[in-house]
Amino acid sequence: MSLLEIVNQTCRRLAPGGWHSLMLAHGLDILAVPLKDELLKPLRIDRSLPGFEDFCPTGNRAIEPARPAQSLLFHALASPRVTRDASGQPLQTYPSPVEIRAVLNYVFGVRPPSLKDLQRKAQGEPLAVAVFASEYRCAPDTVHGEHADLCYSRTGIARVGNTSALYAPELRCFLPFVQDDPYGIRIMPVHYSAYIAVQRQGNHEQFGPMDAQPDVDPALKFWVPMHKLFDGKECLAGLDLEVKFKAFHINEKIRHIHLRHSDTGWQEPDISQSPFVITDGLAMLEVEPGSGSGLLLPRPRPQLAEPARYRGQLLSFTMPKDSGGMIHGRSMLHDNGTIEDLNHREGVAELVKQGGYRALHHRDGTADGYIRAHCTSLGHLQSIPAYSIIATPDFFPFCHPRRLMRWARQVPAFTDPNIWHARLQALSNVRYCANLTLADQPFSPEDRGVTAIVGLPRKPGLPPPAGTDLADIDRPTSLPDGDTGIFAPGWGVGWVRKPIPDGHWINHLVGYQMASPFPEDARICAALGSFWPGLAPDSARTFEPRSSLHTIIPLTDAETGTGAVAWDNQRPPQLIQDQRRTFVRYRAYEYSDYTQVALENRFSLQQTGAITQQEYQNRVLSMYRVYNVLGAGTDKSLRHAWPLLSFIRVQRPDPELDSAQQQVGIVLRGWVYRFLMYERGTESIPDEDFRGRDVQVRQQVRLFVSAETILVKYEHAAWQLALETL
Repeated sequence: MSLLEIVNQTCRRLAPGGWHSLMLAHGLDILAVPLKDELLKPLRIDRSLPGFEDFCPTGNRAIEPARPAQSLLFHALASPRVTRDASGQPLQTYPSPVEIRAVLNYVFGVRPPSLKDLQRKAQGEPLAVAVFASEYRCAPDTVHGEHADLCYSRTGIARVGNTSALYAPELRCFLPFVQDDPYGIRIMPVHYSAYIAVQRQGNHEQFGPMDAQPDVDPALKFWVPMHKLFDGKECLAGLDLEVKFKAFHINEKIRHIHLRHSDTGWQEPDISQSPFVITDGLAMLEVEPGSGSGLLLPRPRPQLAEPARYRGQLLSFTMPKDSGGMIHGRSMLHDNGTIEDLNHREGVAELVKQGGYRALHHRDGTADGYIRAHCTSLGHLQSIPAYSIIATPDFFPFCHPRRLMRWARQVPAFTDPNIWHARLQALSNVRYCANLTLADQPFSPEDRGVTAIVGLPRKPGLPPPAGTDLADIDRPTSLPDGDTGIFAPGWGVGWVRKPIPDGHWINHLVGYQMASPFPEDARICAALGSFWPGLAPDSARTFEPRSSLHTIIPLTDAETGTGAVAWDNQRPPQLIQDQRRTFVRYRAYEYSDYTQVALENRFSLQQTGAITQQEYQNRVLSMYRVYNVLGAGTDKSLRHAWPLLSFIRVQRPDPELDSAQQQVGIVLRGWVYRFLMYERGTESIPDEDFRGRDVQVRQQVRLFVSAETILVKYEHAAWQLALETL
């Protein structure tokens, strides 16, 4: 079947679902015969229709050869903003990913260039067959930020889960949620495609990269997509192509534990065997026949972590001293074969720190590797792979680090970079090369733009379309601006320094630098106030106040387990009042075990996964404002003196809010949060439970926070208007 026949079939399927009338509003009849002439004729685009506000301002045809962003039909099918017909009614049908890719192939194949044409466009710069992860995005999230466009990266981020993938047609993406199962976490795939690409020095005006770094990028070389490859004679003039893919992934976290630590009881050749090194059963690349594309699907596992076995036996090792919390060592194997849960021992943290006992290894499904494409007809061109990361579940799938970076720069209150535990960074802004230790050595030390996000080459200076000041669409992403570029502790991927032959050292990304299994990382990051901005849930208020840690992104009482499913299955703190004292009773952080949560399949993103980017930002700024009202400002030690005890989003009518507003004479507009803070006193361990921690409450402070106003009530005082200095 020809590309045009596939496009025609797609149009006829979609037409009755509202698409025919929607396209007619732009002068396009998707049922026209012959269809090709209709697709190539000039149109009068109605950019006032919802979903078309950010369509490229120079686009005026349904199909613009080699220009997806200027192709109205591709935009309509691929944009998550296009959800209503011409009359404003919801569309009844949506295109499948296969149909969207078929239209994209037609954009590149309607007037196929020859290889010589592409070489002329490259102007002597190197060409290659390169693999990219890609997404069609709305204007705010594109490289140039001017209109909707395809975004590409040579790094894709898939995510593990305990059940199969689910595509959400309206959002044009996959979602990780399982309806009616709070503990169900779907795998998140990545779509990869092969392109003829050109290698160029960074040029933000032409192709990017996104968030250009003027002091770095002009000296680096980036692979930039030029022409999408797919099977058959319609892709490149004079050639009959067949695109083949190869995927390789490896999880060698357990192996590297034994390389880093001596006297664990294991060495070569054993530590080069599975499960010390895992290469099978991690993921599958489903190659779509003829499309030049493939979908990488991590293997769903009933448990996000599971006991490791070697030669038919549970894999045990001698727990090393001072592992830094990067190894789960709380399952002790005794000589008689029994397994003891060390969480029931007093002083478990010190016991784990000292090591020296037999512990059990646990494995997970995270990994890194590469996706490579090969085309026999183009065998003289170099094959440039994509770096493939299989990461942990994302508990905030609608929130992205790059968006947080962009937002934080615009908040006048955030004048001091030390207000965070770590600097703001997205993985797409990191200029490290990919794992240099992978099989077949597919990456080079000079290839430092592998995580960058780029666009198709374009002519600079295009006029911005009217109405591009649009809200972000909340949906997950598989590109690296959706993961953190902070690696201490790591989250999606880690890094190491490696010597290279010229005597220099170079930073490169690796999957094995993460905790084993990954819930150990989740435990550390969450306890560090989400290790902001790592986008881990913030568990700082779940456990007793420690060091100078404090809450940064507050989770509601329900999200931390009060009357609902907690994201991490931990017990929330309890406010206790008796005749002698008022205190908060915590389960000590020392006795939290997130690997055990994974073994019991009790992680949940049902509630945190519903938090939008705007909601996340509202919470961060509100928490910051609360600390300022309490006089803590940016002083971490003073913040530590004011733990968060309760946090809710107020549902009106609310008697307490009504009373506060009446006392102050102000009505809070829009959303309102209620904070309950307390000034901490001494800490003690209850006699009846060594795993508990009792923290004295010196005074309680209640606050209602809106976007514009804070009302505050100190103990034994009336509600008053808080005077903010931001």
